Amino acid sequence: MSDVNNAELIQWKTNAWQNPDMVAWYSGRMVENSSTNHLKNTVEIGIIRSYVTGHDVIDIGTGTGRAALPLVRDGYAVTGVDSSQAMLDETRRLADGMPITLKKADIQKLSFKDAAFDCAVSLNVLVHFPNWREALLEWGRVIRPNGRIIFDIHSKDHVMSAYGDRTEQWPDALNKSNDPNDFGSYMARLSADEIIDFANEQGFVVKALVPYGAFLGGGNINWLLYSYLDRKNSWRRVLSWFAVDSDLNALGEFIENDIIAHLTPKATGRLFVVLEKRKGISENEVLRAKLFKLDKLIQNRLVSELMLFLPYEKEYYQNKFLGLLKPLRSKRFFLLFMDSIFSRFGECDFLALLGSSVSKELLSWRQCRTLDEQCVSIVEKVCTEKDLPIVCGVEMTASLPYPLMGELLTKFYKKFTGMRA
Repeated sequence: MSDVNNAELIQWKTNAWQNPDMVAWYSGRMVENSSTNHLKNTVEIGIIRSYVTGHDVIDIGTGTGRAALPLVRDGYAVTGVDSSQAMLDETRRLADGMPITLKKADIQKLSFKDAAFDCAVSLNVLVHFPNWREALLEWGRVIRPNGRIIFDIHSKDHVMSAYGDRTEQWPDALNKSNDPNDFGSYMARLSADEIIDFANEQGFVVKALVPYGAFLGGGNINWLLYSYLDRKNSWRRVLSWFAVDSDLNALGEFIENDIIAHLTPKATGRLFVVLEKRKGISENEVLRAKLFKLDKLIQNRLVSELMLFLPYEKEYYQNKFLGLLKPLRSKRFFLLFMDSIFSRFGECDFLALLGSSVSKELLSWRQCRTLDEQCVSIVEKVCTEKDLPIVCGVEMTASLPYPLMGELLTKFYKKFTGMRA
């Protein structure tokens, strides 16, 4: 990207949220109960809370205070900065009297002294900008020694794992988000190696790389499963259930926090980066080696060995799945998600993580669906290849599929009693 295009993109992104009407829309969008919106917020705020440190926190690009206000409630002394006064005004309104300092500032030129804060947090900001190095150096300037920078970014490793670097083979949606001339769609992506190399050069330790967003939909696409999930209306309908189903949200939080968060940046399209302001090249290289080993285990579908890197024993996961997969909606969601993994990567010992009773039920559902697909294929072939007559004004092609399905299931596959509700 040229310096000219870079500057134009940065300016466009900076100015995008100056309009009070746009800010009001955005504020409502952040709290509306639709699809996986609440799950995404819960996961993101939960990760920030897990890694925030010290007492004095700066929230850079605070927006409407989505990260700042929960930290204020937790007792931190929070300063929120944003380039948009309209955003700051909305944050002040939402704070409803809570103690928070708000200042208008450029995220690359913070008007604070060196080492003014213990921790810098930035949520859904750096994903929009190509000048990540300059931004992180400025954020690091205002952080005290051993303090932290916590931010989210899109994962370049994930995209490379899904499609490689031949952009002509990428889906249109991915190419749009990778085009620096498409200001509205552009999203910044970093690889683990880029982050670790930057940390080594600039005197940071990469405390954590936390992948998330395996199935959040919207602008949080899982490119590994894109053709199986995100492109389909049926998947979007399933994701809409999260807005009304607390059991489904509990399942989603468990998968994200207890499994996905402990994988590598190749696993999902989004990740949180936690940098600590101290030198530690050897620690960074240990992390690089760990990520390499984990990627190999995932690539070879060695779930039993991968379990060693998860935070709990296998029995914990089996018991959690046993409880969380009782509701019908939860089963349906998880079956689709599991199917997409098997379709993309082939069969693996992932089922061992679920326990025998859960695995048996889900496998029986898959077998039933496969049988349905076989029958539908046969019916469609019969109805399209034969020249069927019109009887009493009714085209027989339209009335044949349903009874023919029943005959196939009952007499040929012997999987149906013929009794209908």
